Amino acid sequence: MKINNGITPYAVTTASKQTILNKTTIENKDDTIIQRNNIRESESDKRRKILDDKYQKINEQNKQFKNPHIHIQDKYHNPYSPYFRSDLTEAERNAASSMESSMLRKGVINCYDYADAAFREKPLVNDHIESAKKKLFNRQQVNGQLHELFAKNGITLPQGSNLTFTIHPSNFKLTVSGTNDSSLIDKLEGILNTANNTRELFFHIMQSRSDDSSQFTRSTIDKFRLVNEIKTMTGYDLKDLDIVNGQFVTEDGTDIFEIYKEKLRQNPYTKAHVGVAASYYGSQIYQLAKNGFNSIPDLVLSIGYENGSLQDIGQKENYGTGKNDWINNF
Repeated sequence: MKINNGITPYAVTTASKQTILNKTTIENKDDTIIQRNNIRESESDKRRKILDDKYQKINEQNKQFKNPHIHIQDKYHNPYSPYFRSDLTEAERNAASSMESSMLRKGVINCYDYADAAFREKPLVNDHIESAKKKLFNRQQVNGQLHELFAKNGITLPQGSNLTFTIHPSNFKLTVSGTNDSSLIDKLEGILNTANNTRELFFHIMQSRSDDSSQFTRSTIDKFRLVNEIKTMTGYDLKDLDIVNGQFVTEDGTDIFEIYKEKLRQNPYTKAHVGVAASYYGSQIYQLAKNGFNSIPDLVLSIGYENGSLQDIGQKENYGTGKNDWINNF
């Protein structure tokens, strides 16, 4: 199994990482309790560290030879060389050759290969299991963060409460349902709709989704990322703009996509990706303008809250407390 360290172009991925904050909330990140990403060392992390340490040391040894590259080739591809590693399997030699060559050229391993001899006695990493464990870990952390937020504000939920938190993507405003206690609803919404808590919870729901989730479609995800990409770079919300001649335009009639591209050019972190962004988002924004902003539903997301734990809605893979035993049955 190989893991590539390649970098995905910024312009394609920035929407999933950056959003404009809801102006009705307290915009102080220091007050944010909920965090979608929590530090966890996965099995893959551990193995990458083992390989980094191993091949950094071997790289220093290889550089002692007059031609390190030829030495690597001899070790793993020349059975007549006195340095040939006959003690390794072909897969292990290929793994070592690739990672040593990468370390020699770049000083880092570009593509990790877990067929390495260091893991001969260990089972292969199952990506699905690793992904599920990461999602479960983040769910447990977010549950704890919600407990902290509620306790900090003196909120105790009645025994047996079965609530639903729903978040709208345009402003990350959360609404609570599942109870007739309007006072409790007001308290929960008032506390959750502060700082970046609902924004972080929204992305936690996104990161917890499984392939069969009924809450997500390709078109709603694409629309969400497009809207937030444009809003992040330009400050304009597509839903507030007029559509003229198949284009979203500002109050002075300027095509918002032209403003977006200019903002990318002005930003030292994104100017190299203007072409990628234009290709990736261009057809999407003009298609949305052609059909109308509401032609694709907004990515409104919900998650349950029961017995002190968030519970996934509309998918088989639930990471909530008491409903995640399926992870142990792989």
